[in-house]
Amino acid sequence: MASSGNDEWITTSTVLHRLSDFTDRSAWERFAERFHQPIQAFARKQGLAENECEDVAQDTLLAFAEAYRRGDYDPSKGRLSSWLFGIAWRRIDHARRKLDRRGAHEEGAFESQLHGGVEGPPARSAEWQELWERSILEHCLRQVRKEFEPATFRAFEMLVLEHHPIEAAEAELAMTKNALAIAKHRVSTRLRELVRECDEVRP
Repeated sequence: MASSGNDEWITTSTVLHRLSDFTDRSAWERFAERFHQPIQAFARKQGLAENECEDVAQDTLLAFAEAYRRGDYDPSKGRLSSWLFGIAWRRIDHARRKLDRRGAHEEGAFESQLHGGVEGPPARSAEWQELWERSILEHCLRQVRKEFEPATFRAFEMLVLEHHPIEAAEAELAMTKNALAIAKHRVSTRLRELVRECDEVRP
């Protein structure tokens, strides 16, 4: 396995625990880096302009961080993705009503609220979950690429991501079928581990 150097992988549980320290800027940066993209993409799918999508993502992450520091987040009552969806959906709904010049008196009404579980139409929840899982997978793929030798990762990429026949991988990489199977297994196992660490939060 290749050395990751300074690109240390930190579990989501650790990232969240470190959010408790208001002075730990790197904890906030890691948290935002990890979860900004799916929120912004979800807001975009709901028809918001790019600047509004950015605002929704920032507001959602800030609201969660503040609530987490107050001790409001309880992972035993729902997945992190569901908690973030609940906040993001309210931000998106608020942005829409603000644009329609309705509900202006509700400005800030839910700024400090954090609720577990999915809050929003089921169809929107399904859209969110698809974006969430795709973002988590892409994030973990970037990490796992750093951890393995190029040929090992390329074997996994060809067989699992690109669905090439094993004969094509043999020809390109000059590896035996057994070596390709081992490479595929090693990278797949590590990828599943990273996805679990990124998607699950231990109480």
